[in-house]
This record gives sequence, structure tokens and C-alpha cells, in this order.
Amino acid sequence: MKIGIMGAMLEEIQSIRSHMTEIQVIKRGEREYYTGKINDHDVVLVFSRWGKVAAATTATSLITEFNIDQLIFTGAAGAVAPTLNIGDIVVSGQLYQHDMDPRPLMPLHQIPLTGITFFKADSSLIAKANAVTNSMLSSLSQRIKPEILKEFNITSPKSIVGTIATGDQFIHETSKTEAILAEKPETSAVEMEGAAVAQVCTDYKIPFVVIRAISDKADHKSSIDFSRFIEEVVKHYSEDVITGMLTP
Repeated sequence: MKIGIMGAMLEEIQSIRSHMTEIQVIKRGEREYYTGKINDHDVVLVFSRWGKVAAATTATSLITEFNIDQLIFTGAAGAVAPTLNIGDIVVSGQLYQHDMDPRPLMPLHQIPLTGITFFKADSSLIAKANAVTNSMLSSLSQRIKPEILKEFNITSPKSIVGTIATGDQFIHETSKTEAILAEKPETSAVEMEGAAVAQVCTDYKIPFVVIRAISDKADHKSSIDFSRFIEEVVKHYSEDVITGMLTP
């Protein structure tokens, strides 16, 4: 079993890489793929880069060149559901592309020639990710300094299994968030890569799951220091989730 691990931020990759052994670096298409082991699991770790095309080409390389058997993708996302707060986690139950509009040829958001709107994550990976994230969040103060949690107003973080929307735009306006909810009210979070990775994995029949930490509320009121949030929070989330899912 070889597991592909994609991170949406370089800080995540560096943090996860610190747990790898027997590392070899292979350069392909302006990316560095780190092959090796985490807790005796064979893994390939790579920075996805940003956007649907970059993420899709990275996932395709993991599958066709590195022969992975399943894929785990971590990163940050903006909250769309009003019940989500900064520091919460969304595990992908399903993903769709909110900027896909092939009308009138096909329904809104449906991927042409597939008949698919929602890409379903693997049920066993969902269950494992949800268990690991809930366990991690229950003891978060042991991992992240209390002053950092206070700075980002992370008080009672939760993990949910939800619907993730993907598009080639950074959503930071209330009007765009409201438009996404109007079209798909079940949407939990929005980001820029997950559904593209899900589409590739579905094409190749590779089990996958996407795990996203909420970094902002995906509206004009979002005012956190994003870079600092990645460094102080998200990279630790990703590190703990991956090592938790890849227990010996």
C-alpha cells in the first residue's frame, strides 16, 4: 500500500516531511515529490500548488508515475456554513466545483461527459480522518500554545464531515459566499483544489479524502493573518492528522 499525501501549503509539507524516513526527492513538473516512509507506511509527499489545474496535474503524477493506492489531501479552507468557525475542520464527504457551469448543455456544476456533480470521498478514509481529527481537537491545547488559540479565537473547535466546494478563486466577499449557498445550501467550506483532485482520483478509481482546516469565514469580514495562521495552526493540524491516520 502506497499512500499519496498532498498539502496545499509548503509549511504543511515541511512539517509532515519531518516525520518521514528513507526520503528520496524526485523532481517532476516543477514539483518535488518526497518518497519514503511514515510509521512504516510507504508514502509520497508533495506540495499541490494552488488552483484546480495545478492540483489535478499533481494528483495525476502521484497516480500514474508514483503508483499510489490512495490519496490524502490536507490544507485550509474558508467557511461557508455559518455554523463553522476558525479552527474547525471539514472532512470531505463529497466535493464539487462551484465554478463549473456547462449550462444549457448540462446542469449547473455537473462535470461534462461524466454525469457527476458531487465526487464522493472514500468511506473508510472519511471515518478514519473524522476519528483522528476529533481526537486531535479534543487535546489541541497540548499541541498549540494557549495564546495562539486565543489570538485566533479558537475555543471549542470541532470536526465535521461535510460538502466542500472548489473553484479557481479566493472567496472573500459575502456576496460570493451567499451565491454558493444559494446554489448548494449543503456546502460547508470553499477552497481551490479539492474537487479537482477528487475528479482525478475518481477517474483512476483511487480512494481519497480531503481534510481542510477553517482559516476564515470566506467573506469580507475575514481579517486574520493568513500566513501566521498557516504557520501556527494549520501545519500542526496537518502534521497531527497525517501521523494519526498513518499509525504503525
